[in-house]
Amino acid sequence: MKLAKLFTALLALVLFCSPVALAAEELPVLSVDGQGSAAVVPDQAVLTLGVTSQARSANQAQAENAQKSMAITQALKQMGVAGADIKSQQYSFHPNYSNAEKRGREISSYTASHSLRVNIRDIAKAGRIIDAALNAGANEVNSLQFSLSNQSAARKEALGAAIADARNKADIIAQGLGRHIVGIKNVSESTDYIEARSYDRNMLLASKAAATNIEPGTLDFNARVHIEYLLSK
Repeated sequence: MKLAKLFTALLALVLFCSPVALAAEELPVLSVDGQGSAAVVPDQAVLTLGVTSQARSANQAQAENAQKSMAITQALKQMGVAGADIKSQQYSFHPNYSNAEKRGREISSYTASHSLRVNIRDIAKAGRIIDAALNAGANEVNSLQFSLSNQSAARKEALGAAIADARNKADIIAQGLGRHIVGIKNVSESTDYIEARSYDRNMLLASKAAATNIEPGTLDFNARVHIEYLLSK
């Protein structure tokens, strides 16, 4: 039994060191980088908005802010936004002080702020949702970000384009050298996550003067591959 195992090990060593195996290791290597991209239409968006209220008394500031926040939430739900997709992102309450130097620092008013994070599943309604929130009392629209819920198809398309780009380059170079590709030695890849495209607050607040027209456009997904091809001698 031990002799059989020893014979097998020696045979493997001989084959490994044979001229055929050594020849494969000595084949010329061509390293090529390929790039590819995919343009996809976003299917979801995240809107951040809120309301800031100021009043002379603390109770009045809090009550006004709570009332407007509730009205905004109701308006969003009427536009088809689910309650689970409306979340409080930040709430703040603070006093404002008078600048009168003779009287010292006296409280002149109070400010209450409440911001909401809204997940928009139907991006075709994004503009109307913003208008509804503003009409309900929102006076802060901080951002609107479009994104893609599932990036698998975009990643596959971009990687396929990157591989095709690398192979096309390799074929051209190999042909110019009078050789042809006989195998692949190594492959590595690098892909980007699709970055959400944003509208800033100034663009969105302009919707107070007119109906908001939001165009989701497309998002770009980029992929890169590094392939080491084996060339014929």
